[in-house]
Amino acid sequence: MKEKTGITEQLLTGAAVSDALTDLASLRLDIFTEYPYLYQGRREDELTYLATNAEAPEACAILAYDGLTVIGAVTGMPLDHEDARMLDAFAGTTFPLKEIYYVGELLFRPAFRNCGLGQKLLARMEHYIQSLGSYRKITCATVVRPEDHPLCPCDYIPISRFLARTGFARLSGVATYYTWRETDGIKRDHAMQFWIKDLI
Repeated sequence: MKEKTGITEQLLTGAAVSDALTDLASLRLDIFTEYPYLYQGRREDELTYLATNAEAPEACAILAYDGLTVIGAVTGMPLDHEDARMLDAFAGTTFPLKEIYYVGELLFRPAFRNCGLGQKLLARMEHYIQSLGSYRKITCATVVRPEDHPLCPCDYIPISRFLARTGFARLSGVATYYTWRETDGIKRDHAMQFWIKDLI
């Protein structure tokens, strides 16, 4: 695996996160049309969603650039500032929500995948979270699809491999559900599986 050279990163926190909303919305709209999300979004909805997240205390975004072009990003915020569906998923667990940080997106343009950038940005995100001094764990959620889904590409690499390699463990029985319009124009319910990792 060879890491891309010439890539720069920028950590944004507080009000500065709002400066990246357009780039983040573009990444989400483009990349989430791919399997397994198959998401047909609207820019105005994306900007509203991202703006709400950016206003959360201690939220952050790390952008990756190839020159002046944003080619990837990782975003996060404290879990206890997420919406009720996220919080309800943890209702039957013993985890203190105030000690968990939620990683919302880890996105890259296709040409910049599988070259070490994901691990690099995630490590920088973890370093930022540790510097806050309040969080002992990080969590994320992935969409659940059947293994025989007809739109699964033959070369698809499930995100679970990356998560396991970077120290995340699947939280059995901890899931939530969201509804979104898929690329065929039909709205469907989707299960989102949670994963967790201890911060060292």
